[in-house]
Amino acid sequence: MVTPGDVMRSIRRRLPSVFFTTLLVTVAVVALLVVWPNQYRSEGLMYVRLGRGAMGGDPTTKTTNSVSMQESRTAEVVSIGEMISSREIAERTVDRVGIEKINQPRNWFEKAMEDGKNFLESDHQLVRWVPGREPKTVGEMTPEQYAAQIDRERAIKSVTKAIDVQVAKNGYTVAVSGKEDDPLLVQEIVQAVMDEFGSYHVEAHQVKGSESFFDVQASESRKIAIAARRKLQETRNEMGWISTESAERTLSERIIDLEMKLSTADSELAEAISQADELRRQLEATDQWVPVEVTLGIANAAGDQMRSQLYDVQIQDGDELARLSPSHPRYKRIKDKMVQSEKLAGSEREERQQTREAINPVYQDLETQFQTVRAKAVGLESRRDALAERLVATQKDLRRLNDDVTTLSQLAWEAELAEETFRDHARSLEEARVNTELDKRQMSDVSVIQEASLNLKKSGPKRGLLAVVGAMLGLSLGLLQAILRDSPVDPRASRIDMPVRDPLGSDADAALDEDESTSSTDDIDSKEAATAERDDEREHANQQVVSLPGSGSGSSVSLPR
Repeated sequence: MVTPGDVMRSIRRRLPSVFFTTLLVTVAVVALLVVWPNQYRSEGLMYVRLGRGAMGGDPTTKTTNSVSMQESRTAEVVSIGEMISSREIAERTVDRVGIEKINQPRNWFEKAMEDGKNFLESDHQLVRWVPGREPKTVGEMTPEQYAAQIDRERAIKSVTKAIDVQVAKNGYTVAVSGKEDDPLLVQEIVQAVMDEFGSYHVEAHQVKGSESFFDVQASESRKIAIAARRKLQETRNEMGWISTESAERTLSERIIDLEMKLSTADSELAEAISQADELRRQLEATDQWVPVEVTLGIANAAGDQMRSQLYDVQIQDGDELARLSPSHPRYKRIKDKMVQSEKLAGSEREERQQTREAINPVYQDLETQFQTVRAKAVGLESRRDALAERLVATQKDLRRLNDDVTTLSQLAWEAELAEETFRDHARSLEEARVNTELDKRQMSDVSVIQEASLNLKKSGPKRGLLAVVGAMLGLSLGLLQAILRDSPVDPRASRIDMPVRDPLGSDADAALDEDESTSSTDDIDSKEAATAERDDEREHANQQVVSLPGSGSGSSVSLPR
């Protein structure tokens, strides 16, 4: 088992190599830090405000009434961060700053690489034999175009590597930073990235061709809406309806009113008929004339003459009766005639009574009421008939309206749909016009609230800290190589050496093993002896005893392993 003391003894035995390894690594790290160019940072800040990009949307789409503003804005900020890190922004930045300015070597390493490249591409006799020096091309590109594209890709790669974009977790700001060995260049790159993104963000929200598209659509939908509305009005004029809703309401109210009036007329007519019957009955029971003056003691000349004639007739009848027997049939007839004549003459008073009559005022009043009620009944009957006819006509108009409402409703729907389509197209056209004008003025929802900073103080590398790290690394490597080179326990030391014997067997190996075992047992009590024993065992473990065949008993040699 390896103890810390064993490790320390191994390190002490290899101490010079530890110092040398630590010094070598530290010097290499320090030399690298010395030639490592300084790094400078430039920082800018952009703010994503709630503008038409988040609220307006695409004029060719139909927006809903409710939008999750928090979710959409957070997603928009993240999308803006991705767009800033895109290759398109890097290409625009390269076009704005310049390929030569970005690819210009600025430190000794880049200058050495540029000089080496120029030397390899030159016609020097030392590099003429190098293969692959011919100009490269791809497809139909000329060598000059190929070289320009390679330089452009180098510049794009440098810009992509230098730019770092950070998006706030719960905010609406985007931090753009850059890191390069030239403070002026990194400032220009960061500023170019932020400026180019403003126009790029506007272009990303553009819907090209939307204004001309909606202009044509609005014009066509306007014509369709006008034609649909005109057809609806002509159909209404032909059918005689201004509005189906108002006509239906008017007809319904008219039918209700006529039914109520008809019911009232029927009630009044029945009442008038009942009154007329009652008045007729009272008229029949009432005398039309009543006496108003009676005069007594007036001689009755007619009665006197009648009695005188009756006397004459009675005398003639008496004479005739005298000549007839009572059993004669004529006798009985004459007798009956005489009795009746006497009754008739007895009915006539000797003094007459003169009566003057006048129309009964009660009868006259009843007659007047009867005539009035009768006239009223006739009028109510006529009114009822007229109301019934009007009700039938109104119901007929309602049935015709119900038949026409389907056609009118279909035409109204078509007209409303055409008008709504026209209004949508008009709104979209106006929105597209506004967006086009805003896009021409490069009005974006993302604004630069902090210009790219010019920081002349280096931001790296941290040479002191890296030098300490390099020294620690060198010390670790030195200790590791010392432990590996002088391991306290050799894995092969635990194995028992089995010497190779000849076929006849040899007692020399057994004697040698017995001597070694005895020596180890005698010296184990002493610490120094134990240390020497381990050294001898390690040295013995590195050797192998080999018996030589044919050389006789006890002939062997020790060979290093």
